[in-house]
Amino acid sequence: MSKSDLNLLVENIKFEHLNVFYDFVVSVLNALSISDFELSVILCDNAYIQELNNKFRNKNEPTDVLSFNYNEHNELNEDLVDGINYKIQGDLVISFEYLKFSAQEFNVEIYEELQRVTIHGILHLMGYKHETNDFQKEGMLILQENILKENKRVF
Repeated sequence: MSKSDLNLLVENIKFEHLNVFYDFVVSVLNALSISDFELSVILCDNAYIQELNNKFRNKNEPTDVLSFNYNEHNELNEDLVDGINYKIQGDLVISFEYLKFSAQEFNVEIYEELQRVTIHGILHLMGYKHETNDFQKEGMLILQENILKENKRVF
């Protein structure tokens, strides 16, 4: 039996576009053929994500996105297809405050960057990995940009 459970939460920030963001996340899950999921996405400020980054990664600094995967990934997991899990269970924590700086650095709108890191986090929950941040060569990042192009929303 498949589950479809998506929760969006906001911590310490104002965010007025939850309906559009919800629709975007659902469209990404559909584009990735994920119909069995339990996913929470928390939009927060730098202090909130820095605390988690320090606690779980021993990095006392803010970051754009953290992925917490609650599925066991191993060779015996029958849900894996070529190392990728199409059933996800986890949390994404995204610092909307941090994205303001990232968006400026990459010369994109903040909502485009929000969508990009959301896709990025979901791909990590599925088991995708990347060695570099080369958008031209890394398969995961190429997939990320293709999904963004096909599913981008206007906020």
